[in-house]
Amino acid sequence: MNKTKSIILFLTLIFPVLIYLFLQGFGKNEFDIPIYFEGGITSPLGDCPVLPASQFYQLDKSHLEDVLKESVIDGQFAVYELGNTENELLRNNLYTFLEKYKERKDISLISIKKLEDTAISTSRYASWKRYNLPDSDLMRLGRCILQLDLNAQMKADSGLVLVDQNRRIRGYYDPYELKEIDRLNTELYILLSK
Repeated sequence: MNKTKSIILFLTLIFPVLIYLFLQGFGKNEFDIPIYFEGGITSPLGDCPVLPASQFYQLDKSHLEDVLKESVIDGQFAVYELGNTENELLRNNLYTFLEKYKERKDISLISIKKLEDTAISTSRYASWKRYNLPDSDLMRLGRCILQLDLNAQMKADSGLVLVDQNRRIRGYYDPYELKEIDRLNTELYILLSK
């Protein structure tokens, strides 16, 4: 009886070690961040153009430059913050994001507001660009380019959009939730490590 207990105890202790060694040897610890609209945009928002299902969606550089009135740098990760009401919670969450990537030149935060919302102010973060746009340009940027379902007040459920270096949309986030900022940081870290 004592010998049986010893064998069971040995197997109970060695089994987790064997599973761990197996996973270390043969498992892959790899995450993949989804690419939105890989099959094109067949149901556009508002009066935006239809993109055939044979084409994956990519932000059009010329449309972005036309709306922002500034050239867009290729090969950068961009987080677009669109139409959110400026308050302390939003600023703190955006600072949390910016602080993590302040040394990186290939990541930018682009805040876009209505003309009457806020004045463009300077920031201690060079990667934080701010724009104030007329309602028509803001709506076109939000609906037709970033694929955000903006309401009449130019607000969306997800006010942050992560765009990778190939101008593909990789994620939507709520900027008022710190856990969403953490998710943005994690997903951006995964994309940067590839």
